[in-house]
Amino acid sequence: MPFSAGTTMSEMKSETDLRNDLQNIAMEFDTTQRRFVQAKKLLEPLCEGQVLVRVLCCTLCGSDLHTVSGRRCGHDGGVLGHEIVGEVVGWCSELTPVDYHGVPLQIGQRITWAMSVGCEACFYCDNELNQKCDSLFKYGHEANGGHPTGGLSEHCVLVAGTPIFSVPAVLSNEVVAPVNCATATVSAALRLVSQTHAVNGATVLIVGAGMLGLTAAAQCREAGAARIVVADPNEERAKLALAFGATDVLASDSAEQRQARLLELTAGRGVDLAIDFAGVTTAVEACLESVRLGGCVMLVGSVFPSDPVALYPEQVVRRMLTLRGLHNYLPRDLDSGLQFLERNHQRFPFESLVGKRFSLADVDQAFEFAMQQRPVRVAVYPSTSD
Repeated sequence: MPFSAGTTMSEMKSETDLRNDLQNIAMEFDTTQRRFVQAKKLLEPLCEGQVLVRVLCCTLCGSDLHTVSGRRCGHDGGVLGHEIVGEVVGWCSELTPVDYHGVPLQIGQRITWAMSVGCEACFYCDNELNQKCDSLFKYGHEANGGHPTGGLSEHCVLVAGTPIFSVPAVLSNEVVAPVNCATATVSAALRLVSQTHAVNGATVLIVGAGMLGLTAAAQCREAGAARIVVADPNEERAKLALAFGATDVLASDSAEQRQARLLELTAGRGVDLAIDFAGVTTAVEACLESVRLGGCVMLVGSVFPSDPVALYPEQVVRRMLTLRGLHNYLPRDLDSGLQFLERNHQRFPFESLVGKRFSLADVDQAFEFAMQQRPVRVAVYPSTSD
C-alpha cells in the first residue's frame, strides 16, 4: 500500500519517494544504564492504516520520570513520551483517514491522539474499558518494533485505529501536549464521579497539586464546585492551585490539622468528594478520612507500588461510601479535555506550567531538571525547525 499525502497517484508517488529517504532521530531508553541513546535511522515503510506525524512538542509526564528512575518498568530501547502534539506528514492508505469526529485529515494539520488504543472488539472494549483492552497499545510505553511510537523522537508513527483529534488553533503546543494524559484523565475522573455524585455545589478535596491536581481544580471550578480544597506538602505547589480555581489550600499541616481544617470548612461533615492524584499511602488515607457520610473517594494517582492502606469494611458500609478507581481514560474523555482547554485556556494559566524547554539532544538534562527541580512540566522540542 503506498504512503499517501492525499488521494491522487501523483501525490502518492511524490510522498513515497520522500518517505523512503526520511531519516529520523529518536532517543531510545537504555534500561540497563538508565540513560538515553540517540538512534538515527531511516523510517521503515508504514503499514496499512498507519499515520506518520512530525512531533512538535512532547511534555514529560510523572510516569516518564518513574520509568527513568526505575519505579516503573520500561522496554529496553523503547521511545518514551506520550504527551505529544504533532503535525500530519502522511499515511498508508488509499483512503484519507479521518479524525475522531469523522473529519478527513490534512497534511500539515496539528493533531493529538489517544494515549491508549484498543481493539474495539474484546470484552473490555465492549464494556467501556477500552484502556484495559486485551491487546492494548500505549504510546510511549511500548518496545521499539521498527517504528518510533513515543514523543522523544522527531517523528511518531500512529498505529491503525488510533483516535486522532484536531488541535484548536487557540491552544499552544505546551498547553495542549498534556491533554492526552493529564487533562483527559481528569475529565474521565469527573465523568465517573458524576455518575453517582454531583460536582456542582460540592465541596471537593484534591490531594496532589501536580498537573493532574491543578487541572482537576480548574475542571471542578468550571463544573460549579462550591469549595475546592487542594492539599499538597509542597507549599509553593499548593498555593499555585489558587490560580487554577482552588478556594483553599492545605500545605504543611499535619494529618490532624488537615482533618480539623476540613471539618471546619464543612460544618463538621467532611468533604463531598475526595480525589487523590498523589498515589502515596498517606494521600489515600487522607481521602478516606476526610470524606463525609455518603461521600465519594476517587483514586487516580496510585499507578506505582506503595504500602498497603487499612480499609475497614464496616466503616465503608456504615458511612455508605463510594470508592472508585481510575486508570487512563476513554477517547471521549480526551475530546472533553480538548474542549475544556479551548474554553478555558485564558481563564487558567496552563501556559505557565512548563518550567523549562529542551531540545531532543538534551533529553537527559531534561529528565535531570524535571527530577531535581520538580516543575509541573518540562517540554522537549524534537524537531529542529520548531
